[in-house]
Amino acid sequence: MKAMKIVHCTYFKTLRLRGCFWAGMAYKLNNGLARLGHQTVCYNDREAARALALFGTKTPWSVRKTNDNFYHYCLDFRPDAIILGHADIITAETLLKIRDKVPGVKILQWNVDCINPYTDWGEHNIGNIKSKLDAVDFSLTTTADRKLLRQFDPIRHNVGFIPNPVDKGIEDGQTFANPAPMYDLLFAASPVKLREFGGKMAYGREIAEFLQRRAPENRFLFPRISSPMLNGTVYFDTLKQASGVLNLSLSNHDYLYSSDRMAHAMGNGCLTYIDRHTGFGDLFDEDEAGFFSSAEELIEQIERFRKFPAERAKTAERGWRHYHALFNETAVAGYVAALLGGNFNAADYPFPTLLQAETGAAETGAAETGA
Repeated sequence: MKAMKIVHCTYFKTLRLRGCFWAGMAYKLNNGLARLGHQTVCYNDREAARALALFGTKTPWSVRKTNDNFYHYCLDFRPDAIILGHADIITAETLLKIRDKVPGVKILQWNVDCINPYTDWGEHNIGNIKSKLDAVDFSLTTTADRKLLRQFDPIRHNVGFIPNPVDKGIEDGQTFANPAPMYDLLFAASPVKLREFGGKMAYGREIAEFLQRRAPENRFLFPRISSPMLNGTVYFDTLKQASGVLNLSLSNHDYLYSSDRMAHAMGNGCLTYIDRHTGFGDLFDEDEAGFFSSAEELIEQIERFRKFPAERAKTAERGWRHYHALFNETAVAGYVAALLGGNFNAADYPFPTLLQAETGAAETGAAETGA
């Protein structure tokens, strides 16, 4: 594949340093693309909209100015491809104008949030993705659920899955090798937000109380519930002291959906407890994670691995090796680059890709690329 010039527009969060955005999709894709030989320049639409406002707060006027600035930015750089990640400031109209002036440019949008309309912010996130469908060539989400992806009209648009990647320069821990971790289980969640647990919806605080009640001999850490929120480097340093991490999404029945917590945990060598209903058992073996199908089985798994730390370490190491092999930053960036560069072949990837590639043109129709 020839080297491409790429504009990557997303929330790189250089001014507001809260959270763990330096460990998110944006930076890992950039790292992977650079390691593959592509030139990638960054544009932060949200910070541009604030910087162009009079008092540093986004306004309709600053949003228009940001779109005009992005348009001229792309005309000056003349990219082969544009990647958008939650670039909600940039409009479809601006992208179509860029297409008129930069012939042949390919555009891809990625999204890491839930696309289940029955979850918090689901409808809002779906609307953001739909707003650009007619202006982009590809739309990728961290959900491979076919029913949910079909809401983006795959007959007319190329839609599909993108995994949460790991990066050996970011997820650099090997917690399985820690002989004396401080915690047996870390579970980070909002105490007042509902999420699926054991086939029922429960608040984060209720889940934490259940775990403490049923497995009291474990050393638990519950950030945001019974201890302060963990952010940035402190969060990653704490992961390296947690032998286990409970990975619970808002909905566990959306195929292969997870927040990037799973990448952080498995990427740093923590034994990760995963609900089988997520479908991750299709990609990982039972001896690579703490899979469970019910709340009772989760307790059994937690207790088993507490009593047998050598087995816990071996399981965590196998999961760590497999996640880094499947979803490393170069593999995921290579998938994105193949789509944009026109040499994509679904058979090259051990994970679901475009919905069209899975179902075939006979079912979904051949989606045209471009506007």
